[in-house]
Amino acid sequence: MLASKTSFANVAASQTDANIVTAVPGRIIRVIGGFAIVAGTAMNVTFNSKGSGTGTAITSIIPCGANGGAVWPLPPPVDSGQPPHPYFQDTGKGEGLTVTTGAGATIVGITLTYVEL
Repeated sequence: MLASKTSFANVAASQTDANIVTAVPGRIIRVIGGFAIVAGTAMNVTFNSKGSGTGTAITSIIPCGANGGAVWPLPPPVDSGQPPHPYFQDTGKGEGLTVTTGAGATIVGITLTYVEL
């Protein structure tokens, strides 16, 4: 069974490619659970796979309502030897996980659980 890891960040509005999980050489990052909650007004968030240059979106735009957000529940444990199914598209090999935020809320709190493949 793969060991899961957790990362969190408080990201301001109107950010491009704010780091959530630092790239690991030769590894893919797979998000298996987490949440994004905004403070204040509504905001959109998009998660990206980031190598060099601008990140590539691996989710659609996720609209988070004022003082609300989105939740991706952790799956039940399965001891099949297979990695859990992702909520997002995986990052590219050796690329980090970043987020781009829209205008609006003063901050979005993001906590993600992930595995490295």
